[in-house]
Amino acid sequence: MPRVDVRGEICPRPALIVRQALSDLDAGETLVVRGDYPPAEENLRRMCTTHGIDVMTAETAVETDEFELELQVTEMASLSEV
Repeated sequence: MPRVDVRGEICPRPALIVRQALSDLDAGETLVVRGDYPPAEENLRRMCTTHGIDVMTAETAVETDEFELELQVTEMASLSEV
């Protein structure tokens, strides 16, 4: 399962990094994203939901703002627009 670490990055870099990683995946594949900037988590969730990518929370640490998301590319995903 591919992983992307965007800790230490602020918007818009996390979205750009994740878009590139998602464009390399096929339907059914999952990308794990780890970050530490709450606005980036919100932005990634919104971007993925808009483009048909399933978002699952794998882990969240409230004390440190760190999060881990599993992004699964669906058959309906419009990756060319991500």
